[in-house]
Amino acid sequence: MKQETSLYLVGGFLGSGKTTAIIEAAKHLIQQGYKVGVITNDQGKYLVDTAFFRLESIPAVEVGGGCFCCNYDDLNDHIKELINQLSPDIIFAESVGSCADIVATVIKPLLTLDRDIITPKSLSVFVDGRMLTLWLDGSPMPFSDDVVYIFEKQMEEAGLLVINKRDLLIDDEIRLIQEKFPSRLPDQPFIFQNSHDPADVKSWVKMLISSEAVLPMNSLEIDYARYSHGEMQMAWLDETIRFEVEAGSAKDVLIAILQELLDGLKEQQVSIGHLKFVIRSEGVHNKLSLTTIETENWQDQVPEILDNQVEMLVNARVEATAEGLRNTVMAAINKAQKAFDFTFEESNIEFFHPGEPKPIHRFS
Repeated sequence: MKQETSLYLVGGFLGSGKTTAIIEAAKHLIQQGYKVGVITNDQGKYLVDTAFFRLESIPAVEVGGGCFCCNYDDLNDHIKELINQLSPDIIFAESVGSCADIVATVIKPLLTLDRDIITPKSLSVFVDGRMLTLWLDGSPMPFSDDVVYIFEKQMEEAGLLVINKRDLLIDDEIRLIQEKFPSRLPDQPFIFQNSHDPADVKSWVKMLISSEAVLPMNSLEIDYARYSHGEMQMAWLDETIRFEVEAGSAKDVLIAILQELLDGLKEQQVSIGHLKFVIRSEGVHNKLSLTTIETENWQDQVPEILDNQVEMLVNARVEATAEGLRNTVMAAINKAQKAFDFTFEESNIEFFHPGEPKPIHRFS
């Protein structure tokens, strides 16, 4: 029997704000009486996003160890898991930020092989409006050419392009996008959005439910050698760090560590896809996200913590060597220890480069 569950796929580059939008959309939909589940996706196994969805009481499962296309069977199993356990009206599936070619490797296989399980309804691709203005203006991009190639291909296959972080754009940048984007990708519908603004997110959700956000059906023409090289330029680091600090000093300790990390990456001229953290302590859970384009006043997002024990889940994605990223994180902690008295313990440590994408299915 066919399940009446709609699948909304969400793609887009690292740091574009996909997770924030899905959390706000899910909260809104749940308030409206919908049952909502989320499938997260990453090259790693210990995801900030999954942890944060669960902390927000949003049912979430994850496909780890590679993108949806390379783990199609896992994606399928998790769709069935959510349907069996939750009977959701809607599932959001958020692809890893270095993934492209979703139409040929995910949408078409679902429609062809698994159409009795779930119905894909749309593919929204998110892009940081500030990155888009650099690309449209011909300004230097913060990533190498093959990484930018992935960014371009993601936009090209969008059913709906969500130009996110509108609140961080000045009027001239908005006009630039409105004037130049249609000539670069003339067939792509797009909207501006601030995913922290409930009104914006409600408008996006309305488009999803009303099917205004279309499901693209044209498979990309994509150079897999170049795509693979772009992915492998990025380093992944995941770990959990538990700190024991002097009472009342936790916020200052965390800010010192993160500032040292940012300074270290900047000194090495390393481009950040995203740095994501979930910070947990007694009665506290906060998510913090940083990207290559600097986030002003990010320190304000670090919570006040009264307890002397705090846990930080780290997902770092940067264009560097994996070993170099690992060393930079350790150097940041060691430098902070010179200013503050604290001890730390690490677990679930992984640092690596993604492997070559090898889709299970690809429908041209």
